[in-house]
Amino acid sequence: MAPNHKVHDASSQELVQPQYSIFTRLWYSAQIWGVKAAILLVFRTVRFFQPTPPELRPTKLLAYPCRPKLPTRIFIPKSKQVDSGPLPLYLDLHGGGHSLMFAEFDDEFCATLANRFNIIVVSIEYSLAPSSGFPALTNDVVAIAQATIDNPDLNIDKSRVVLGGFSAGGNLTLSAAQYPELRERLKGIVAWYPPTDYTLSPKERQASRPYRNSKDTDDLKDFGPVFEWKEDLPKWIYIIGAEYDMLEREARDTASELAGLSEQEREDEKYGFERDTLKWTLVRGVRHGFTHDMKDGRPAEEEAVRKLRAEEMMEMVGEWLFKGPFAKV
Repeated sequence: MAPNHKVHDASSQELVQPQYSIFTRLWYSAQIWGVKAAILLVFRTVRFFQPTPPELRPTKLLAYPCRPKLPTRIFIPKSKQVDSGPLPLYLDLHGGGHSLMFAEFDDEFCATLANRFNIIVVSIEYSLAPSSGFPALTNDVVAIAQATIDNPDLNIDKSRVVLGGFSAGGNLTLSAAQYPELRERLKGIVAWYPPTDYTLSPKERQASRPYRNSKDTDDLKDFGPVFEWKEDLPKWIYIIGAEYDMLEREARDTASELAGLSEQEREDEKYGFERDTLKWTLVRGVRHGFTHDMKDGRPAEEEAVRKLRAEEMMEMVGEWLFKGPFAKV
């Protein structure tokens, strides 16, 4: 069952995705595969010379019969005792534009989250474009998430399960959480700087981005339905945006629509609001992907701000989790 695909359009007409020629699609596919190969080469080279510290590595890898080629990365907190009770579960979805990166890219975040807040974190691998298209990616997430929740060996508190993701993973979080068979098992979701409106062109996105100066550039040159989904999501929702990100406006609009904010409220509470079980935070002074060390040679001052904001948001999300979806009833 696919998510609701109704979109908000000024003309109230259904929007149709343009169909490109076979040559254009082949060219795009070749470009994607080239970028994928380059990223993998750089990532493995960095990992060879700078191995992941033992404390940031997953406790174990585990694939399920439903998706045997997509192993999950499981992070059990160091403080968990063999005979301790069940723990909350946070399911993580990596970013990468639905076509790049892999679950290992989130290891530092997942290990830190697990150990700091004494929860089980499972990073889900999902199939990628161009080999797979929608809804295969969402179906992977739904199937693997359910298999993880049902795994008796993990000793999960099934009443406290949250699904979260970064960028494209945040988009998949919003997509997968609408499936009834998974939604009823989730207490909440966390979407970090997600794309939510694929009706916007790159130019429209870039025009909405608050650049710091006229020569500034965007990390996302080409990337994109605002679903009528308010009744189709779990109770607790946290959406996070990055100030210098061309996806910020659509993420904020989505949070504002879900909260039913007026135009004035949207302006007055641009950087953050909380309505019942929905929370929005716009992180100041950072770009898309600020939660991860991209090792892209950013200026030291900017990197220091990135680390500080990532640390602050880790604490803020952890606090929100235990006040909301992970709170014991």
